[in-house]
Amino acid sequence: MDLEKLLSMQKLCINDNPAACVTECPIHVDVKGFICEIRKGNFEEAYRILKKRIPFTNVIGLVCDHPCENSCVTNIYGKAISIHELEKAAVIYGRGAKIKTLPMPKVNKKIAVIGGGISGITCACDLNQKGYSVDIYEKENGVGGSLLKMPEQILNPKLIKEEIIKLEEQGIEIKLNQEITPEKLKGITLEYDAVFIGTGEWNEKFDVNEVTLQTEIEKVFAYGRIVSERKSVIQSVRTGRCAAVSIDRFVYNKSLTALREKEGSYKSILQVDIEKEKITPRIKPENTAFTKEEAINEALRCLQCECHKCVKACVHLQKVKLDPKAYIRTINQNERIILGDHYANKTINSCTECGLCGVVCPKSINMADIIKETRESMVSRNKMPISAHDFALKDMEFTNSKYFELIKHQPGKNNSKYVFYPGCQLSASYSEYVIKTYNYLMEKLDDGVGLYLGCCGAPAKWAGRQEQYDSSIEKTKLNLEKLGNPIVITACSTCFSNFGENLKNIKIKSLWEIFDEKGLPLDSKSGNGKILAVHDACTTRNEKGIHESIRNIAESLHYNIEEPQFTKEKTKCCGYGGLVYYANKEFSKEVTEDRIKDSENDFLAYCAMCRDLFVLKGKKTYHILDLIYGSGNVEITDMKVPTLSDRRANRFKLKKELLENLWGEKMDIKNEYEDIKIVIEDELKGKMEDELILEGDIKRVIGNAEKTNNSFYNPETGHILAWRRFVNITFWVEYQKVNDSFKVINAYSHRMHVKGV
Repeated sequence: MDLEKLLSMQKLCINDNPAACVTECPIHVDVKGFICEIRKGNFEEAYRILKKRIPFTNVIGLVCDHPCENSCVTNIYGKAISIHELEKAAVIYGRGAKIKTLPMPKVNKKIAVIGGGISGITCACDLNQKGYSVDIYEKENGVGGSLLKMPEQILNPKLIKEEIIKLEEQGIEIKLNQEITPEKLKGITLEYDAVFIGTGEWNEKFDVNEVTLQTEIEKVFAYGRIVSERKSVIQSVRTGRCAAVSIDRFVYNKSLTALREKEGSYKSILQVDIEKEKITPRIKPENTAFTKEEAINEALRCLQCECHKCVKACVHLQKVKLDPKAYIRTINQNERIILGDHYANKTINSCTECGLCGVVCPKSINMADIIKETRESMVSRNKMPISAHDFALKDMEFTNSKYFELIKHQPGKNNSKYVFYPGCQLSASYSEYVIKTYNYLMEKLDDGVGLYLGCCGAPAKWAGRQEQYDSSIEKTKLNLEKLGNPIVITACSTCFSNFGENLKNIKIKSLWEIFDEKGLPLDSKSGNGKILAVHDACTTRNEKGIHESIRNIAESLHYNIEEPQFTKEKTKCCGYGGLVYYANKEFSKEVTEDRIKDSENDFLAYCAMCRDLFVLKGKKTYHILDLIYGSGNVEITDMKVPTLSDRRANRFKLKKELLENLWGEKMDIKNEYEDIKIVIEDELKGKMEDELILEGDIKRVIGNAEKTNNSFYNPETGHILAWRRFVNITFWVEYQKVNDSFKVINAYSHRMHVKGV
């Protein structure tokens, strides 16, 4: 696995980028963070967050001119979050918070700050925290600059005095009534390692670098109103901070320009979708400031901006509480450090690989591709437990074996222009529809329609068994060559996708496009305006032709179509994809339930597994073939879903019936011990279904025990306990003989080797 490429994908994720309110703030106060704390009523923690970025917090926090509010995503018709009022509330109700400060070791460097206004104080505070000795020269009788001129009802002078005392307690020396003229500046530069001029008046014009604030006098840095006429409190803080960074770099002979692109205000790249958000009006304080309750309610209006489009759409990402960046970090750790642990396996095997995340992501980060590659890597390093996908892989082997696989030209023909490939799941759930559809195709299409029963190899692909998948595809190619490379007509969307991706020299056509083009059987019945919500199979995400055909068929039968929020290219998975149904069945049910919530109307599906999973969770769902063949008004109580054992049996019977009825051939193959009669209660059948135990497995265990007497007998209950190992799984069956049949009491399986007693 190319981990460097993986990490480069991680960098594309924009979710952890700061919101616009943070990037537009000249000093990048964590607006989202402090508002989040106010939402919880934690004003002291909100104050601590402000304190990290705002010097002179108890003053600046009350008079900030809040440019951030203009960039708030809720700034629609004056409804932007009252960020400044919340900032004031954090100061008013949280300034008693205890804040631990670690004294910085002093460095043998002295800095002069000329001007005790906002930018000068900020520069002095920042440099003092870095260990510098700082002297402030102020020509007036007090520091504070423009703050001192604010009306008392806005800013109490007492607060300014309290903050100045704190400055002096930090070791900053304030020299009042000290006017530094251009003539005196030369002496100052000789005495100090660097000088910052932040005063509003200066008789000499400087050439100031806009990025570094360095002047033509190497040691001197300047801003304030001698450079800009902007009267902004928070911009003054920014320039003072910018000067402090430059001076610190200058003193230690570091680059003054490196990595400063985002030092001031800049545009956020975070994309926030507010289309479905209800933006309520701002809360106005009854008095001059918010009460605590008012502040909390206003903070609750904040959307706490994040992208998270993929997480909002994907149940898996919600469940594991990971966005793509964090997920990729987990995978990287799993590959480089842990080298495959149980947690990582469970997480990685719970992705349905449906690709919805990549569709909704602004940067097109597709976790399905990443998960697929991760599974392949884990398989190659023997870190992927076979148990997670064992049943599906064995089912694939069965489907491509003599028990189901069938490759034939149309009866009475030696050539095939087309071949019908119904797929393994449709054959397992709707074997009668497969027969009807094949007869329909032979009637509608000229020049021969062959039949190919088998599996496209999807289980191996989803399981990360690339070698096994490639082998399956290669076998399919050879079989199609024997038929003369006909046009493949697929009923299964996964087969359509896999063949389209791998069979480059063969034309693949969807069965639904054939129905749409050639017309429906004459006995198809009208839906009489019934509304159905279309569930598109996730493997047809990019197949507009299939989407249109399904809708055309339904509408031609007089059904009305509802498009759920997640439809067509944005469809959700049913819970089967990626073999999650086998690797994490409980979570698979959650995925199914999540999809069902998207519409109150009955569903229309064209994937057999989608239909079956929805019905199992109580959602009335029709397969498109139900509509075509006149079964579109069946009640949910009459909708049957075959068990895993039924699915195997249905495929076997389908092949047998087709051979006998169409080609007049007998199928002499029998499953081992298939004639044994067993009785299983419904409750135990449900347990067997959850634990992936087939009735055929039960028969083989009992048959072998009866033949070899390799079992345990309990004389108290009359029960027999038998086991048998098949490749890598041991099945245990507790049963009782009842006349000519066997009543199964219990059954379970595990991966261990049991030697005979």
